[in-house]
Amino acid sequence: MKNSHKTNIRSWRWLASTGIKSTSDSIISPFLPLYGIELGASSTQIGLLVSITSLLSILQIAWARLADKIKNARIIAIVSNHISSLFNFLYAILRNLASFIVFRGFQSIISSASVPTTSVILTERTPTKDWPYWNSLIQAFMVVGTLIGVLLGGILLSYFTGEMGYILLFVAAGFLSLISSILFHLAVPKREKLVSRKRWHKIEEVSVSLDNILAIMKTDRNFIWLSLANFIFVFGVNFSAPFYIVFNIEDYSLSILQTALLTSIGLVPQIISSILSAKVIEKLRTKEVLIMGGLITSLFPIAFFIPFITGATNNIYPILISMWIINGIAWGIINTSLSTLTLDVIHPRRRTIQIAINNSLSAIALFLAPVLGGLVIQRSTIFYLVFLISSIGRFVGSILFIKVKEPVIGGTILRPISKIIITPIRVNIEKIVHTMSTIQERQRVRTNKK
Repeated sequence: MKNSHKTNIRSWRWLASTGIKSTSDSIISPFLPLYGIELGASSTQIGLLVSITSLLSILQIAWARLADKIKNARIIAIVSNHISSLFNFLYAILRNLASFIVFRGFQSIISSASVPTTSVILTERTPTKDWPYWNSLIQAFMVVGTLIGVLLGGILLSYFTGEMGYILLFVAAGFLSLISSILFHLAVPKREKLVSRKRWHKIEEVSVSLDNILAIMKTDRNFIWLSLANFIFVFGVNFSAPFYIVFNIEDYSLSILQTALLTSIGLVPQIISSILSAKVIEKLRTKEVLIMGGLITSLFPIAFFIPFITGATNNIYPILISMWIINGIAWGIINTSLSTLTLDVIHPRRRTIQIAINNSLSAIALFLAPVLGGLVIQRSTIFYLVFLISSIGRFVGSILFIKVKEPVIGGTILRPISKIIITPIRVNIEKIVHTMSTIQERQRVRTNKK
């Protein structure tokens, strides 16, 4: 039976909002290390500049609790997107490093409210069997947006040097993020409005009334393994992430535009592999696909500095292009599979808080890794040690995903059987659990009558 992918969001507005938001972010974020140098920042300060938004985004746990309390994730996500978009305009007038870092922190506090709430909106308004489909589309739009943003940022900084280039960068990001927030608002209509127009599609949810079944089917220990593996992997990735652009310009003698093109070239195969990964996940277990992508990307930091230490820097650009293409394929695999696995493992009734906890742990890794990476570069005579540590972190994090028991829905049951049975396993399991709950409830009523 063909999957119609019914949903209670206006999907194309949601996807357009996602892509434009990604464009807005990527106009600024890849070039922050260069802006830090423009303001006279050291390697450690560059790490802080890049990672301050991640540190304060751990407050999304508080936002998640608020969303649970008021039972309205939609309002929190919409307001968060609108307000945080205005900060980009403010950056155009800031010329002090400390002030810039402080206001980036304030923006992250507000924008962090949209992270768990947006995920909850998607999981509450789309069938669980469609999560790989929506994740693959979302990741594809994000990558397309990133590609456009990096290219646009590179072009602006190439043709408008110095202060003017960065002013244009921040203004462009402001307008784009504002458009994104408006589209997001329109993409998530009120439930009452859809119900009144008879356009609300019923989303089947697993029953959680059988405590003894749930104790076997889903465990918090599984969620802990997921969060730990993700923390180490994210730490490894971001230990070196802010310094590639600086290294490319200062040591490989590339221009800003060449560096932007290099990043964009790596994003093209990421778009393709992100879409194809959803199909692969249907054939293999999600974590197997994730581990494969993680192991591939763990080789990237080591491969990146080998030409420099061997002295083979002549005609380096084609070599770097091939590296970025392979790494882009790996990240397309990782993005789709990790998002799907995370949504699968979290508890259906603790969705908001568990997403917030997982994202907050990632945020801590995102904060610590660049700062410590900057310290290693600043204090170590072996400059490429930061890339070696990055590879080790990625590898260890990828291997730890083996400990995660891949569920069908909400951390319920392992899915090796899905290789044999073609029918939608998740829907069947939901019906089984719901039926067992109904039988138990009827038996309880009959006992009370007797």
